[in-house]
Amino acid sequence: MASSSKGLVRRICAAIALIAVAATASSCSGPLQQAFLNIREPFRSPDFVSIGAQDTVGLITAANHDNGLEYRKLLGDFVEEALKKERPDIKVIPYWQTLSVINTGGYTADYARMLNTYTTTGILDKDVLTKLGAALGAKYLIHPRIIDFNQKQTIRFQPFGFTMFLTHETEIKIYMEVWDAKNGAIVWIGAAEAHMASEHFMSKPIPFEEVAKLTIETLLKKMPLGAKAIKTAAEDAKK
Repeated sequence: MASSSKGLVRRICAAIALIAVAATASSCSGPLQQAFLNIREPFRSPDFVSIGAQDTVGLITAANHDNGLEYRKLLGDFVEEALKKERPDIKVIPYWQTLSVINTGGYTADYARMLNTYTTTGILDKDVLTKLGAALGAKYLIHPRIIDFNQKQTIRFQPFGFTMFLTHETEIKIYMEVWDAKNGAIVWIGAAEAHMASEHFMSKPIPFEEVAKLTIETLLKKMPLGAKAIKTAAEDAKK
C-alpha cells in the first residue's frame, strides 16, 4: 500500500515537473500557429473591370446552411471592415443600414422572398435587387456566404494522464458574390478556404472572428478593386 502511494506521488511530481517545463518553454516561444489559405475566382463577368472610385456598395444578409445567425451578422461586419480598409475611396453601406432601409422602405416581404428563392435557385431576384439598389443608392450589392465552419481539437501530449498540449484546428469556407443592382447580373464571385491550426501548452480554440477576418481580407485582395485591376485588364486585353 505504501509502495503504491509512493509510486503515485512520484508520478504526480513528475507530471508537475513536466507541466512546469512545458509552460516555461511555451511562454518563451509563444504559440505555434499555422494558416493555409486557398483563394479562387470562379467567375468574373467580361464586362466587369473593377469597383470604381466613388462607387457605392451595399452589403446584404450573408447566407449559410448550418451555422447560426450570429456568424452571418459577424461576417457582414468583417466584409465591411475589410472593404473600407482595402478601398477607402468607395462608399460601403453596412449590413445593418441595409436592413434599416429595407424595413423602413417596406421591402421586408420582398427581401425575405428573394433570400428564400436564393436558397433553391442561387438567384437574387432582379426586381428586388433593383428596388434595393435604388433605395440604398448602391451600384453593387455584395452577398457573402458561409459554406462551412468547423472546429476540432487533438491531444498531442498527455503524460501520466494529464493533458498538456492540444492542437486546435479551425476550418472555414467563404463564398462572396457581387451583383449589379441595376440589371441583376452577377459580376464577380470569389471563394476562399482557410485552415488554421494552433499548438500550444493548453492552447485555446481559434475563434471564428480570427479565421473569418483573415479569410475575408485575403479574399478581397483577389477582387478587382481599383486602378491595379484596371491596369491588369488593359494589359490582358492587349495580349
